[in-house]
Amino acid sequence: MLTFEWDKNSEQLEIHADNTGLRNLVEQLNKLIAAEANEHEHLMTDDWGGNELSNDKQNDKAELINHVKIFKWK
Repeated sequence: MLTFEWDKNSEQLEIHADNTGLRNLVEQLNKLIAAEANEHEHLMTDDWGGNELSNDKQNDKAELINHVKIFKWK
């Protein structure tokens, strides 16, 4: 489980994860670290055609983010 959720009231991004979700996030980050040029990775929910993020919101007061794009710049 890995979700990115926007808490509008506190104006903060929340990341909720279990061990599997954290391992998958680290794997995506390691891909970017290994890239020799500018690169990016997409993390998406099933609803958006991906499988990196979970569809189940963890904070009822937050908005689930369905697409996270991580950029690496040289």
